[in-house]
Amino acid sequence: MTRLRAKRHIPERMERCAGRWFALPATNKGKWREVCGFPEDCELFLEIGCGKGKFCAETATANPDALYIALERESSVILAAIEKAQELEIPNLFFVNADAKNLLDYFEDNEVDRIYLNFSDPWTRKKKPKRRLTYRDFLKVYEKIMKPKGEIRFKTDNTLLFEFSVNEFKELGFELSEVTRDLHNSEYDADNVRTEFEQKFADQGIAIKRLVATSPKA
Repeated sequence: MTRLRAKRHIPERMERCAGRWFALPATNKGKWREVCGFPEDCELFLEIGCGKGKFCAETATANPDALYIALERESSVILAAIEKAQELEIPNLFFVNADAKNLLDYFEDNEVDRIYLNFSDPWTRKKKPKRRLTYRDFLKVYEKIMKPKGEIRFKTDNTLLFEFSVNEFKELGFELSEVTRDLHNSEYDADNVRTEFEQKFADQGIAIKRLVATSPKA
């Protein structure tokens, strides 16, 4: 019963945080910085699949001069992230409750500086690689909306997804750097912000895989 009541209250709770998220993100296409009140030369970071918002809240706080847009398709999940940002009063963090397959409707070419993909669904049980957010069709979309030499920062606990992703990035000409198959025991962990899932996996002794992929677009 508690779970059902929480779901029924989602619209009201979202309305109370109306200034934090965009119901019609397509109207912001090409003008996110202007709409959110940021200078045209500021960096724009996009997290795809933000979950309950720990990562985006900490990352946006650590980068106050950048505009941070966090996207999540599950309204019951993104609500927790929106309320967290509202409570903490993070001025540069905004949300989109939508599906990543529609990114071209929301962002103009060359509008995004950096994309974060944290612990995306590996789609291993159903064996549907085309649904993986690092499948080449998605990577082509990311490259289109990113600026030349824009970055994709990718983390996962899933070895199969990581190796698949490495191959997809290489196939499309992305330059890979900071590649590690054990992030928490690597030199790259010093500035790493852990997501909720990441901490859970770390507590279970699962090694986290991570890389940075730089767009080949000139």
